[in-house]
Amino acid sequence: MTDEATHLFYSSKPRVVHVALNIALAPILLYLLGAWAWPPELPHYIVFAITGLMALHYARQRWKAPRLVLDDKGLHCGTFYPAENIYRAEGSIRSVTLTVLADGKVKEKIISLGWASRDDYKAIVQLLSDRFQREVPKTQ
Repeated sequence: MTDEATHLFYSSKPRVVHVALNIALAPILLYLLGAWAWPPELPHYIVFAITGLMALHYARQRWKAPRLVLDDKGLHCGTFYPAENIYRAEGSIRSVTLTVLADGKVKEKIISLGWASRDDYKAIVQLLSDRFQREVPKTQ
């Protein structure tokens, strides 16, 4: 793989917007459930401001930073999986199951791809399946 073959995958934009709106509008549920009295008072406005800032921080963080990076060195997705330690990658339901060598043992790691769009999910599974199809060594 060359430098041009570095693949970056980001969170699905509609999903980020959806979750950010859920965070920002969560205090409205307190009014709908009757836990907060109407009309809003100063503490309520403070809670709205805090949840709005949390939603903005959530959206900014996931909008610009890649969630998965595949390059010559390996796979970066939450943790780093070196390419020489990955033996097999198989697609599952909205996830990828990696067979890796970790701590001297062959283990299966499941990487959730619920954050990815449908097209990105298919591309990730295809890239990983094509690249990692080696024979799993026998461990003692």
